[in-house]
Amino acid sequence: MSNNKFFQIIGGSSIAIAIFLLTVIFFNPLSPLLPIISPNSGLLPNTASNHKINTKVITSFAEYNPLNPSFTAQIVSSSIQTGLSNVDFQGLSIPSNYYSYLEEHGFVLVESDSKQIYTFYSDTDTPKYITTDIALHAFHVLFDLSLRILETNHFYYNFESLLYLLRTDQRSLLNTLSESSFQDALLKNIAYLSVMLHLIDPGSYPIPYEVQALTQAEIDNINSQTFGFSSIFGYKEDYSQYIVRGHYTRTDLLEKYFQSMMYAGRMSFLLQGLEGEVDIGIDQTRMALLLLSSFNSTTNNESGWDLWNKIYNPTVFYVGTSDDLTPKEYHTLWSDLDITLEDLSDDIIVLDFITKAKSFRKPKINSMIISDQYEAENVTQGFRLMGQRFIPDSYIFQQLVHTKVKDRLMPTALDVFSVFGSPRAEELLLIENQTYHDYNGQIQKLREEFNNLTDQDWTQNLYWLWVYTLFPLLKTDMSGYPGYMNSPSWVDKSLMTALSSWVELRHDTILYAKQSYTQWKSVPPLLKGYVEPYPDLYSRLSSLVKMMKSGLESRGLIDGKLLDKMSRLSYVYDNLTALSIKELTNQALTEEEYRYINDIGTAFARLASFDNTEYENIIGDEDSRMAVVADVHTDPNRMKVLQVATGNPYIIYVIVQDNIGNLYLTKGATYSYYEFTNDISTRLTDGTWHDLLESNQIPIPGWLSESLPLIFST
Repeated sequence: MSNNKFFQIIGGSSIAIAIFLLTVIFFNPLSPLLPIISPNSGLLPNTASNHKINTKVITSFAEYNPLNPSFTAQIVSSSIQTGLSNVDFQGLSIPSNYYSYLEEHGFVLVESDSKQIYTFYSDTDTPKYITTDIALHAFHVLFDLSLRILETNHFYYNFESLLYLLRTDQRSLLNTLSESSFQDALLKNIAYLSVMLHLIDPGSYPIPYEVQALTQAEIDNINSQTFGFSSIFGYKEDYSQYIVRGHYTRTDLLEKYFQSMMYAGRMSFLLQGLEGEVDIGIDQTRMALLLLSSFNSTTNNESGWDLWNKIYNPTVFYVGTSDDLTPKEYHTLWSDLDITLEDLSDDIIVLDFITKAKSFRKPKINSMIISDQYEAENVTQGFRLMGQRFIPDSYIFQQLVHTKVKDRLMPTALDVFSVFGSPRAEELLLIENQTYHDYNGQIQKLREEFNNLTDQDWTQNLYWLWVYTLFPLLKTDMSGYPGYMNSPSWVDKSLMTALSSWVELRHDTILYAKQSYTQWKSVPPLLKGYVEPYPDLYSRLSSLVKMMKSGLESRGLIDGKLLDKMSRLSYVYDNLTALSIKELTNQALTEEEYRYINDIGTAFARLASFDNTEYENIIGDEDSRMAVVADVHTDPNRMKVLQVATGNPYIIYVIVQDNIGNLYLTKGATYSYYEFTNDISTRLTDGTWHDLLESNQIPIPGWLSESLPLIFST
């Protein structure tokens, strides 16, 4: 937000609420000119979370325009008296056992059995506390919906066409390339493509007779959902990765797309065997180059390259570039070496290609099963058709487990935020320093690495920008902020919010279908709500949404209704930025602004609900609740995975103060966060996670239950 930008009130306080709601998400409340003074960070020095993008960044997909709110937080906290005698409850009724928590911390969290965070914002008679949680969750809803639309309407069909095009051309080469080395490589390629075609649509693509046994053996491996040796590639694969999860359980089409694309993303054409075998590298590199030769064939005036680009480029915008070498990188080297198709029968020529390809970038994240006797980045280097993407958190995990940290087999999500600069995460991980000799050295190395990243790095795609958006939640110096935010327990509440939003990012799903809301009453008495004051977070969310909208709109990938929701969501974030600054700088909110705060929760809910039938083909029963789960790391030694999840929302009661120090009780909702290990064979889907939540079998992390003023339901 520029220093000269004003947020205008549209209409007066006499406008009826029913009419106001129609405009509430389009217009901005008043915000005066503010001094350009940055707040204290309260972050670990020389870490990524101190990074601030100050100028426009032009990326290959869209521009990122930071808003840069500047302010000095200057609230002088009023004391809360015994029995909350100086607090205006504003009509709220709470049990007496909440009082002690509110007196000590200024806020209290209460476990709930509600399925959605918006539930607590529908009552017009409740003074609202607008949390960062609901703001972040609303972004996730639109992020995930847009991704599902792309997968359902574009990626699925482009991938299907690409696979069929490649297989048709590979089968034709069987008749023209008679050398035994060619025949063996082509048959494996045809089986490889037939596996994915069977997964994406078994009824339409019968397995060719010449690869029936080879293909069926691999399909059986996938259906086994355990470890096994690939019938096509020969190395060991973790077939539990093909358990359909995330938003891909919502429809049959997404389930088929998930398994087929997972195979394309995980199976590597290696430059050498996983134990350094040269002959394996020659065979699989020959396979890769023969496969590439079919990319120039066409269907419906589109080449294999056209179809591949239509999938890869948009997914780069969302999640990032492949961690493994891509078809384009192999093709560039092949062209530079001036190798003909017939030359590929010569092992010496293929070996020369391998030697030069080894000088290319190496994978930073190991997703294969290899012995610790070998350097993963060397023996796993190779080509993948649609390689899985490099993401910063998985890279951090990789750097903080065995062999980088000897004998540490499972990371924790706190590792990620400790690297980024959270003092609280660092404190909670002190035991790791004492237990693992290499841990602190690796943490310091990673902090330096991420601290040196540039604006271009943090804006390279939506995934990285989402992570960047969470950094303001990690600060611990809350000088000049409301009293409750200076409670040590608030640091943990904010860290819980950051972790939970990160879970949604990893899960890449949450979609709300048709929802009903309490009908609007006549204009209620003025209630003094409050916005959780994190201007930097809201402004970053606004810039993030605008960049996403711009990139998708310019390529015609998303329909107008969703683009309109993105525009309106960015307006809401702009409003939250302005309101937060007014709160922190002790400026009086107007009656119109208080009414706006009271309506924001419903505005978020409307933005996150979809009552038109065109979206019914991408939603499922699991979308009726906000709880989601993701597996984020695999330990093949103990056959365990690290699961992170969000559960039912917590109710939060917060004592806030106005610009003259009067105290008021408000009510809102937050995430709840879970982290635990699970067996590889039972990687959780959202549905199975929902069942676990109902049975109360999984506790929240100990550091949260010990530090938060949290009341559990009985």
